[in-house]
Amino acid sequence: MNSVEEVGQPGVERSDPSLLARITAVVVNYNSGPWLGRCIRALKGRDGRHPRVLIIDNDSDDDSWRDLPEMPGLELERLPGNIGFGPGVNHALKSIDTEFLLIINPDCLLVPEGLAILAEELIGHPETALVSGRIFDMSGNEQRGSRRQLPGPRRVLNEIFRFRAGMGVDLTHLPAPAEPGPVEAVSGACMLFRTEVFRDLEGFDSGFPMHFEDLDLMARLHRAGWSIRLVPSVAISHAGGISSRRRPVRVMWNKHRGLWRYLNKHCRDRWPLWSRPLWWLGLWCHALIMVPVALWKR
Repeated sequence: MNSVEEVGQPGVERSDPSLLARITAVVVNYNSGPWLGRCIRALKGRDGRHPRVLIIDNDSDDDSWRDLPEMPGLELERLPGNIGFGPGVNHALKSIDTEFLLIINPDCLLVPEGLAILAEELIGHPETALVSGRIFDMSGNEQRGSRRQLPGPRRVLNEIFRFRAGMGVDLTHLPAPAEPGPVEAVSGACMLFRTEVFRDLEGFDSGFPMHFEDLDLMARLHRAGWSIRLVPSVAISHAGGISSRRRPVRVMWNKHRGLWRYLNKHCRDRWPLWSRPLWWLGLWCHALIMVPVALWKR
């Protein structure tokens, strides 16, 4: 599969500048290397004017922030330390006054034509607060989490043990829908929000150390009466894990912490009290088992 920079989006010849001007993209960067520049070049396209892009750099030491194209509407703010992904986006929120907010990882490639399709989907469905496309790795395979359901105790167990097909969290093993439609959750690597809804929900919960803050936000969207839509025709390339390769054990450990916080926050009515100590023990035993796996993958 060619990269999304090369293939563009089907059915769209040019993106509407007036539409893209209604979007601010936030990229939280930490040691993303050349991917940060690639992300910006893809997002800005040939015109280079829109959307506005705000980069929050979490004190990167790899000079990734220096390798940025000179384009209008591109702003960089360097922070004195690494405050994390969710707090980084929340920090940027005070500087955003556009109607829509794109949150995109620095190792994602989305072209303006695809972004315009997402914006049109959001405009055409006033009940929707968040849209995204399908996420593919650099070999052209749809990534896990591109289409998914919100976690719950039963779904997590189904995800681990594969008791029943389609009853876990990840849905990418099922055929992709042909048309846009509502879903429970999308990938947190690339999300287009209504800015005011994101602000009303007070952004990401900074209590999540890393991972699951996106699913927490999607769960809160549903609880507030909003819907989420997937646009399967929009392809987004995602290298994945670029910023976390230096610290795989910490990332893996924080994933388990994030899941524990999510279950406690959103699943208490479906989670018998007697079973929670077993879950706690199982999660941390699984984390310990995964330490050598994480080191090997590094």
